[in-house]
Amino acid sequence: MDKVEQWRDTPLDEWKESVLKLAPQAEGFLQQINSHDDLSVASYHDVVMKKWHTNNVAILGDAAHALSPQLGQGVNLALVDASTLAQCLRELDLPEALTSYSERRKKHLAFYQRATRWATPFFQSDYRLLGTARDLSFPVMNSLPWARKQMTATMAGLKTGPFGILSPDNFV
Repeated sequence: MDKVEQWRDTPLDEWKESVLKLAPQAEGFLQQINSHDDLSVASYHDVVMKKWHTNNVAILGDAAHALSPQLGQGVNLALVDASTLAQCLRELDLPEALTSYSERRKKHLAFYQRATRWATPFFQSDYRLLGTARDLSFPVMNSLPWARKQMTATMAGLKTGPFGILSPDNFV
């Protein structure tokens, strides 16, 4: 974000050339961009809440726990939020259901909040060594059955900790 204005002051064709060096297949998309204003600059922030409800309102999805996007968990976590809230509302009166919803979501959401914060430098930083470490270690981890299972569970949004996985009982 600290370089956006510098980027806006750079001729667009220079930026397009740098993109094409990284991804020649982007040429068709780049032809649609005629000005810096044709692009949006996005930033995001982690959202960490102690509970995901007030007296009569439940907070779900990115409003409750926005994360950096490396693990791609926004929709997964929102769907588990909705499923958990539905279970709680079937079992309890509203005040108790909302409290139970927040309690049931703590462990799962805490894992993904920590995991995305830990992973951010490996996906979004200027430290090439971290990107190289990521690129070298992921294929090795993927070749190990236990590690592949953990990686798959993480990407499926099912992890509750380094060794924990959500039970099917967590879903409607």
